[in-house]
Amino acid sequence: MTEPKNAGVGLLETDHFNLTNPWGKPVVGWKETSQGFGGLFNPQGWAALRAVLFKLAPESLKQWLYDQILLVENPGAIVIMELDGRIALTRNFRMVGERLLPEAAGDYIRRLNEERLWNVLLDTLGRWMWETPRGLINDPKSQNLEEFILRTAKVEALEESGYRLKDVRIAGRVNANSTFFAHAQYIVYGKIESQGEAKPEDLEMIGNSKLFTLDQLREMNQTGEFEDGLTLAGLALCGFAL
Repeated sequence: MTEPKNAGVGLLETDHFNLTNPWGKPVVGWKETSQGFGGLFNPQGWAALRAVLFKLAPESLKQWLYDQILLVENPGAIVIMELDGRIALTRNFRMVGERLLPEAAGDYIRRLNEERLWNVLLDTLGRWMWETPRGLINDPKSQNLEEFILRTAKVEALEESGYRLKDVRIAGRVNANSTFFAHAQYIVYGKIESQGEAKPEDLEMIGNSKLFTLDQLREMNQTGEFEDGLTLAGLALCGFAL
């Protein structure tokens, strides 16, 4: 059964700068960095820098190559939750979808731009996905990185799924795309101790949680229903082979 599409996404317009969301916060939260037009940052824990890469030539001369977006994040946790060999996942509504012009192949981005299809593309995005809880929390007083990561994992698991965790540990790190992300994030494994009511943040679109056997996850992976890269990487680092 196809789940309803209950949200969407659109290109940023000047009118958005004057809007507030239902919780009284500005719709546009990204601002120029303290070093000007070279990037944007969001005080909640993200930055998107427009960086320019260079090589060092002989005599340490810089050879400028090309510009690209470089994403920087606060430390966070991707949480793998287990109960008696089953893995808990949560339903999240994400702005993802199939490619608009599958026949374009390597010409995809150029055609989207030349045919002015960006808004058309955005209209096709939006789908429910099974994922493990993950995210960032704000704690400017925290000094110990490992303690902060483990606390983040417990908070995200409880808020997004209602599961309380015990025996949490850092299982490894993963970089979602080392071309664009400056830092790896942390994979945390924990055993499920109990379940209560999920209390996601106002801006999150989160559905129900469910326990899956590894065989169920393998079947979902083969059919394309389960494809979240961070969850798949986290499972592998925690020893769960799909």
